[in-house]
Amino acid sequence: MYRVLPGAILAGLLSLAAVTGCASSASVRAAEAGRFDELRRSMIDELRRGALDSDDARAIARAVAEGEIARATPPSGVDRVRELRTCARPLEDALDERAAGSDAVATAAAMILLEAGLTDPESAKRYAREAGPGRDPARSAALRALETRALVAAEDGALRRARTLDGDQEVRLAALRAAIAAADPNDRSALLEAARLDPYPLARTIAVRAAGALGGREVVLALRDLWVLSDEPGREAIAEAWAAPRAIDAGGRAQLLWAISTQRGAPAIAAARALVRAGGEGAGEAVSVLLDAIRTSQSRDRIYAIRSAPLEDPAVRTALLKAQGDPDEAVVFAVHARHLDASPGIVAARERAAAVAWLMKLATGTSTRAVLARGALARAGVRAAVPLLERDLRSHEIPVREAAGTGLVELGDLPRAALLLADVDPQVRTSVACAILGAS
Repeated sequence: MYRVLPGAILAGLLSLAAVTGCASSASVRAAEAGRFDELRRSMIDELRRGALDSDDARAIARAVAEGEIARATPPSGVDRVRELRTCARPLEDALDERAAGSDAVATAAAMILLEAGLTDPESAKRYAREAGPGRDPARSAALRALETRALVAAEDGALRRARTLDGDQEVRLAALRAAIAAADPNDRSALLEAARLDPYPLARTIAVRAAGALGGREVVLALRDLWVLSDEPGREAIAEAWAAPRAIDAGGRAQLLWAISTQRGAPAIAAARALVRAGGEGAGEAVSVLLDAIRTSQSRDRIYAIRSAPLEDPAVRTALLKAQGDPDEAVVFAVHARHLDASPGIVAARERAAAVAWLMKLATGTSTRAVLARGALARAGVRAAVPLLERDLRSHEIPVREAAGTGLVELGDLPRAALLLADVDPQVRTSVACAILGAS
C-alpha cells in the first residue's frame, strides 16, 4: 500500500460502508459502471419519485469520482485526476489504489495524496525511487517532481535547492512548494534567485511567497530590489510577502508604507490590503489609499479596492453606498457582491436586501456577469436563485453548468446538483462530485 497514515484503513472501511449502504440504488450502480445516460435517467426518475436524497447524492458523487480515477489513462487522465485534488480525502482509497499503477496517472494520484497530507514525504520518496526511470518519459518526469515535492526534511536541503534550478518546470515548482513546507532558512538565497530569474511566472510567485514566509531583513530588502523588475502580479505577491509574520517586523511594514505612498494602481492597493490585514501602524493610511482607489481609479482597480477595503470602517461603507450609483455596472456588481458576502451585523439589513434585489435582477440574464450573480446569490444562501440555477443545468456552456451545480450545492440542494454527475463533460462531473463530497 502506498498510503501509510495511521487510521487510514479504518477510514476506508467506514467510507466503504457508507457507500455500500446506498449500493442498492440503480443510480449508484450506473455511476460505478460509468453508464452516464443510464445514470441520468435513473436520477431523474428518483428525483421525480422523491427517492433521491442528499446521502444518495453523496454516494453517487463518490462512485462517479472513483470511476473517473479508476478509468483515467494518460495523457488526458492526468488532468482528470488532478481536477479531483480538492476532494482528495473522501477519495483516499481510490487514489491510493490508482497510485499503485505504473503510468503517469498513478504518479499524479501519488502527488495528490502527498499534497493532501494523506501520505508522508518519506513514503512518497520511496515510491518515486522504487518506480525508477521507465520507458514512459511523462511518468519519469512526474516521478522526479513527486520525489522533489517530498524533499522537506533537513537532510534534503541541498537536493531541494539544486532542483529549484532544474530544467523541468514541474520539478522546479515542486522544489519551491517543498521549500514552503520545509521552512529552512538555508533556502533563502535559492528562493530569491528563483524569484528573480525563473522563466515561469507561477514559479516566481511561489518563490516570493516562500521567501516571505522565511522572512528576515535580507529577504525584505531583496524583495524591494525585485520590485523594480517585477510586473504587476509580481508586485502584488511581494506586498503579500512583506506582510508575512516573519517579514512585517523585519522591515516589511516600512516597505508597505513606502509602496502605498509612492506607487499607483494594483500594487498600491495590494500593499494597502496587506497593511489593513496586518493591522497596527499604517493601517489607517492604507484605508485612505483604498478609499481613494474606490472613488477615482480605473474600473479594474476600483473593483480590487472594493474587494479589499475593510467593511468594518464606516468611511468604507459610505464609499460603497455612493458607488452603488456608479454608471459602471462592474463596479456596482462588486459593491453588491461585497455587501452580500459580508458577515452578519456589518452591513445594514436594507443594504443586504438591496444587494439581493439588484443581483437577482441581473441574474435573470445570460451574460457572464449574470452567471457570477447567480453564484454570489447561492453563496449567500438566497434560495430565490434556485430556479435560475436549475435552468443552467441545461446550458450548452460547460462553465455555466459547472457553476450551476456548485451553486445548488451551496444552497444545500445536493439531489438537484447530482444531475450533473451524469454530464457529458468529465470536467463538469468531477467538479460537481467534489463540491457534493465537500458539502457538510
